[in-house]
Amino acid sequence: SPHEGFAAVVKARYSDFVVHEVDRDGNIARLESLETPQPKIETKVVQPAEDNVNAEAGENTKKRKEPESANVPTPDPDNKRPNNSSSETGETQKTPTSDWDSRKEDLTKLIGDSPAQELVSFLQKYETDEEPADKDVEKFYTLPLISDKQVRRSVHFLIKSPAFSSMARADNHDGKIRIWHKRFEKSMPKDTFKGGNRGGGNGNNKNSRSDNGGKRGGPKRAPWPRDRPDFLRFVLYKENIDTSTAVRDVNRMAHMNPRKGIGYAGMKDKRGITTQFCTAYRMEKEQLLAVNARGTGGSGGGAAENASGGGNTSTKGVSVIKLGNFSYSSDEARLGTLSGNRFDIVLRNIDVGGDADDAGAQKQLVQQKLENAGKALMATGFINYFGMQRFGRSHDTHEVGIAVLKGDFQAAIEIIMREKNGESSFITEARKRWMNRFESIDVSKDEDAAREAESKCARAIQRDIGRFMVCEKSIVTTLSRQPR
Repeated sequence: SPHEGFAAVVKARYSDFVVHEVDRDGNIARLESLETPQPKIETKVVQPAEDNVNAEAGENTKKRKEPESANVPTPDPDNKRPNNSSSETGETQKTPTSDWDSRKEDLTKLIGDSPAQELVSFLQKYETDEEPADKDVEKFYTLPLISDKQVRRSVHFLIKSPAFSSMARADNHDGKIRIWHKRFEKSMPKDTFKGGNRGGGNGNNKNSRSDNGGKRGGPKRAPWPRDRPDFLRFVLYKENIDTSTAVRDVNRMAHMNPRKGIGYAGMKDKRGITTQFCTAYRMEKEQLLAVNARGTGGSGGGAAENASGGGNTSTKGVSVIKLGNFSYSSDEARLGTLSGNRFDIVLRNIDVGGDADDAGAQKQLVQQKLENAGKALMATGFINYFGMQRFGRSHDTHEVGIAVLKGDFQAAIEIIMREKNGESSFITEARKRWMNRFESIDVSKDEDAAREAESKCARAIQRDIGRFMVCEKSIVTTLSRQPR
């Protein structure tokens, strides 16, 4: 290169190294819209314990017992309807309007005004003695996603309190709370009341059969809309965390199935601020919004599990994950499905040498040498050094390449399939099973038994291999059909 070169500090701060992914259509990944779960929960009104919720509900019960002249029914002069104030007829007394207002007020403190009104209207609809004429009526009301665990707990306590226990039951399904009217209690999943957890059961128990056609695996999800593309596309913004760890944390915080996982086109540096396009298969954005509700020690957004600090980020060194720009797409983000990355790099403490006497002359010298360096960079390029990330997460891809060049494909497969650090327990167990697939078999003497053992093991661990472990998936799929 014709220029003399200079010295500088790179990545002194995370904000000194900004990376925006560019997809194949030239779109630049930028976090332009950031949503949080709705309704907005005000933690100052959350009741932290069951006693507090029941105490408040008890006060409402006392209010209902106090006679109010405005709510005393008057006799029907035409005698066309019974007097609801009579207890001798055995008829159910109608709930005063003030009681419903009190219930709505309690619910609003926890779930917001609009969902509270909708839930009250749902319960009021069935507060009659008549059975619904339509057998396909909606039997429960599903609350919006609530990311705060204490708020979810308080909702369950409130539904079990005297204010609601005579008319409502609650359970969980797909991470959301469902409120059932008591008359439909028999339609609730069978495992809802196991272990004495009446009204607070999990609706996803593996033994539940009621909502899944008699099959195991828990209640099934609602059918995916036919006119909606299969993939939820979004922008992943992160600081001080690598892509694979960020994706793992999103899976955990959003309660996603790690086997389905999140698709992405490339790995982005840990030490920096990066944005990239990701996809999730048939996922509602509300489920992923739980990530944005997680605190980061002062600035909001999702805090990663490995918040090790260091450097200088917008949150004083804490790892940050945020999701936004949600849309639906027919195309899945896979490794390599990008056209490149856009880099914004800040250089600090630049030293170009020289013997300039004053600051003005030194500044001019720095500017001149940087301009020369920029022109040389545009004309001749630069050496593209390979960092450790180019050798795979386990830093062993060069070993695979050497084995392939030598024609030792068996060794290449063993390197790819051997145990790796930092993987989930079920993947580690699958790798162990593969390495021990010939246990108790003398491969040199019984080739047929070895082939059968390898094929059987490959079929057994296929479902445990993550869908984005492309090499491992290809190996076990092929060897399950054509072993050894």
